[in-house]
Amino acid sequence: MKITLIVVGKLKSQFKEIDDFFQKRIKIYSPLEVIELKERNDLELETESIIKSIPTNSFVIALRETGKSMDSLAFAKLLSEKSVSHGSICFVIGGAYGFGDIKEDLALSIAPWTLPHQLARINILEQIYRGLSINSGSGYHHG
Repeated sequence: MKITLIVVGKLKSQFKEIDDFFQKRIKIYSPLEVIELKERNDLELETESIIKSIPTNSFVIALRETGKSMDSLAFAKLLSEKSVSHGSICFVIGGAYGFGDIKEDLALSIAPWTLPHQLARINILEQIYRGLSINSGSGYHHG
């Protein structure tokens, strides 16, 4: 299964080390591509840019405050199921203004509050790693 993470905006230096940490660990289980799109402070332009970057035939998961919430085991199950049915999963994190309709397959909330997109990026990378490690039985998840 290939995983793509589309994010609006560049990662700030203080988050780089932990981002690298989780990217390296995810790549043990799955190819990972992170696509950083330019912040334009224009919802329509950013949404258009996101849509153009989504890989064909991917199961698209948009991170939205109003999305569905799930625990780590349910998320791991989702990763497993979609890797079989689609072979490719694409996560989308918007910039400061969010993003419009991208016709995602699933809207997912990682918290009941709004997070800065930098923290959302670290959060979803950690959960992707956790989900993949649950599916492999590696022991990272102790829940």
